[in-house]
Amino acid sequence: MIANFSVENFFSIKSAQKISFEPTSDTFMSDEYSYEVKEGVRLLKVGIIYGANASGKTNVLNAIEFFRMLVLRMPKDRNEKTGVVPFMLDDTSRNETTRMSMVFYIGQSKYVLSFELDAKHIYSETLIVYDSVRPTRLYNRSYDAATDSTIIDFGSNLKMSRKSQEVISGNTINNCSVLAAFGKSNVERTKLNDVYDYFAKHIKDILAPGMLLSRYVKARLDKDETGDLKKFILNFLIASDFNIEDVVLHEEEELITPELEQLIQDAPIDKEAKAEMLRRGKITNAELTFKHKAGDRVYDLSEKYESNGTMRFLGMAVILNFLLKTDRFVLIDEVETSIHYELLAYFLKVFLANSYRPSQMLLTTHDINLLNEDFIRRDTIWFTDKNELGETQIVRLSSLGLHKNLSPYNAYKQGKLVKLPFLGSQYINLNDQ
Repeated sequence: MIANFSVENFFSIKSAQKISFEPTSDTFMSDEYSYEVKEGVRLLKVGIIYGANASGKTNVLNAIEFFRMLVLRMPKDRNEKTGVVPFMLDDTSRNETTRMSMVFYIGQSKYVLSFELDAKHIYSETLIVYDSVRPTRLYNRSYDAATDSTIIDFGSNLKMSRKSQEVISGNTINNCSVLAAFGKSNVERTKLNDVYDYFAKHIKDILAPGMLLSRYVKARLDKDETGDLKKFILNFLIASDFNIEDVVLHEEEELITPELEQLIQDAPIDKEAKAEMLRRGKITNAELTFKHKAGDRVYDLSEKYESNGTMRFLGMAVILNFLLKTDRFVLIDEVETSIHYELLAYFLKVFLANSYRPSQMLLTTHDINLLNEDFIRRDTIWFTDKNELGETQIVRLSSLGLHKNLSPYNAYKQGKLVKLPFLGSQYINLNDQ
């Protein structure tokens, strides 16, 4: 589980900002909202970020996704850019480095992973583990400008052979993380395996607002051999007041014609997937059919006739099932997209009431109705705001000193928590040039 994440000089974030899943001393719904990763250490399962348009909400999610990419992605060569974008609204930040750090738990061990980098180089990278109260350095990486090369100092407690250290060092070019190089190296198992696997398997890509999740739903249902996922989906949709009796996945194979082969070649999909399709000589087309009850009869409707809201919420149901059964960290941008507020609140309530695993969600939303709910903990709410210099700043609701008897919803509407967008007159002069 992630304990906290900090970032500095990344897109609209200039000064160091931190988002934390470490709970305050508030005991309200502690069992529902938090998970005990080790004795005496509990972490929150949910974080919700509010903010005006262009205030930097999505950039917080982008920073975490970029951090994951740094851990996993192996550049094709030493000239490839790292992809980092610094704060651009002054004359100094664009020429300075970006800093990122994450504190997370794997089992009962606490890890701290930190990076400092720019577009061309990773200047420092440090991995520390706390197997007890005292920290142990697993490795420290630095950049030697004189030789234009990376130097890695592996800790003795990593228990990695000298030969393996040399292999990883040889693969760690200046724009590549030590962990990414480790992922491409044939070396013995160490704690680096646990860290690499955590980012590869447990932290997922951002679910963006425009994703209706149809392909994701089909892929999960295709692997649902026991039917448990389908049963969960149907129960969830029925409880959410959808008049859907059943969801059926239909699949049929189509031979690849020369015309279709050209479309596959031009498609923006993975090269290995393309090669496998062409090798098989056929592709599988999948379609969902929804059975709707109308009076005493049941009618079949293709997915193309379903609303965006139905398809989005169906995908959210699959994600919810995924979170309840596995240990994952999921990022969802504008979680309310195409979903009625009551459905969003129900989605969160079901997760909190049934989550007994170390899964977490970090959400962004514009729907301030959640601030008016009595089941929301204040230490799960964060606000993004921009100052007069265009810098994103992140603040936690629980740190704003709002009295427990005062409504966060009313305080937000009155502009007492963060600045609200200043809107001019609704009347405009169309003849004004």
